Amino acid sequence: MIPTSIDGTDITGATIDGTDVQEITVDGTPVFSAGPDIVFAGSDDDNFYALDINDGSELWSFTTGSDVRSGIAVDDSAVYAGSSDDNVYALDINDGSELWSFTTGGSVQSGIAVDDSAVYAGSFDDNVYALDINDGSQLWSFNTGGNVSSGIAVDDSAVYAGSSDDNVYALDINDGSELWSFTTGGLVRSGIAVDDSAVYAGSAFGSSDEVYAIDINDGSELWSFTTGGNVVAGIAVDDSAVYAGSDDFKVYALDINNGSELWSFTTGSGVDAGIAVDDSAVYAGSDDGNVYALDINDGSELWSFNTGDRVRSGIAVDDSAVYAGTFDDNVYALDINDGSELWSFTTGGNVSSGIGLTL
Repeated sequence: MIPTSIDGTDITGATIDGTDVQEITVDGTPVFSAGPDIVFAGSDDDNFYALDINDGSELWSFTTGSDVRSGIAVDDSAVYAGSSDDNVYALDINDGSELWSFTTGGSVQSGIAVDDSAVYAGSFDDNVYALDINDGSQLWSFNTGGNVSSGIAVDDSAVYAGSSDDNVYALDINDGSELWSFTTGGLVRSGIAVDDSAVYAGSAFGSSDEVYAIDINDGSELWSFTTGGNVVAGIAVDDSAVYAGSDDFKVYALDINNGSELWSFTTGSGVDAGIAVDDSAVYAGSDDGNVYALDINDGSELWSFNTGDRVRSGIAVDDSAVYAGTFDDNVYALDINDGSELWSFTTGGNVSSGIGLTL
């Protein structure tokens, strides 16, 4: 597996929703693995789609019982996603047949994370779940005080998730016991990013709209940065910066050590989509209908592509393209150099899920 980070979605040194190209995914957040070249996305038409990465043609689809708005995780044999029908699904990567499903007590719209032994997901039943990767049986669950629709991140020792009870949680990866929790100034529905020293998350719909860096060992606050709107977008990190979007219309780059603003870029509306980064650019979607590529050093616009409707999906990147879904019901592949459309695929509903890739 070669995930890259979230909101989750993650590209070494650059992560999507915080995942460090190893074995994780997030919220919306793309994860990369070995296998055929496929783009995965969910839609409000209740279907989960596998698309040929070269031309966008449909390879297979799987019908759930409701909207598919969760993050997406991929490994060598399966793709994992949640549905508003309350289930987490494991689907065969080659033909989309159901390998297993697990029924929670509420809609599953969180990020999805995987490692070698388990699949991790949150639910509107207020729980974070660890499910056996082979058969979907429950390994453990942890009850928070609110809906869990944030990104999910994992490392060797812990699972990290946010909740609508205003907290970010670190849970023991083996039994789900609480290692620590951190109380923010609002609901935690953003992507979750992690590196060796910190957990990064945003808050919304509360007393403050912050991006937080939280000590990974004890949950103490390292720093926070106040934006002018709800932070529900993906969070991405690299060695020098944390990247986040806000409903104040901006994409921010914050110094990873102290949270000071390095640069910001103003779009035409709220930024509620995933954030992806590579060595040269930050990629983000906005409710103004555009997907943006921003210079990673100064935030200047490299290119933008107008989809015609809100962009609220995860954002995934590879060496040649940027992939995003929109409320015009399409999944797009855009040339990474100039933003021109390589292909699009039309689903039957809004696309606000994570975007997954196999490479």
